[in-house]
Amino acid sequence: MITFRPATPDDASFIARHVLEALHWGMYELPLTEEKVRAWEELTEVCRLPETLYSAENATLALVDGEPAGLLVAYDGGRYREFRANTFPRLSAFADKDVDIMPDESQEGEYYIDSLAVAPQHRGKGLGRSLLLEAVKQAQIAGLRATLLVDPDNPPALRLYSSVGFKDEGQLWAFGQWYRKLEIRF
Repeated sequence: MITFRPATPDDASFIARHVLEALHWGMYELPLTEEKVRAWEELTEVCRLPETLYSAENATLALVDGEPAGLLVAYDGGRYREFRANTFPRLSAFADKDVDIMPDESQEGEYYIDSLAVAPQHRGKGLGRSLLLEAVKQAQIAGLRATLLVDPDNPPALRLYSSVGFKDEGQLWAFGQWYRKLEIRF
């Protein structure tokens, strides 16, 4: 049975690992490189802090038999720039990047689904879809349209988002590549 609960700072390591997994860092491919371990440690600290992109306060965990199995990080897109300013200076992977010149991934009026990830042993069982539907429900409660970015080279993710009702709203350049911006309006 799948249940959901808000994350807490005690979940920071799980959040960080799965945010990195959502960003295709291969956090389940062993052995973990020194770079991946450092990124995981730094991001874990960021996840413990309030008002960051990946803060536990913005995360919902999907539980299977009471154990964390998936992650959703989503928030009011009007706070994106503030959260970004509190996040990237704390991560060495972004030390040489001027993130302030990047376009904002989200904006006012959006409930931005920043990260969605499922632990490998729970993939293919509908958990990603359940998390996505939970995000859409949270967006409706907040009175905001649900938005996200997806790598156009990820057909399974595109199919999942489309099956829930997300529509393509164009492209956005972020982190050195083009993404598709999708949304659901209510």
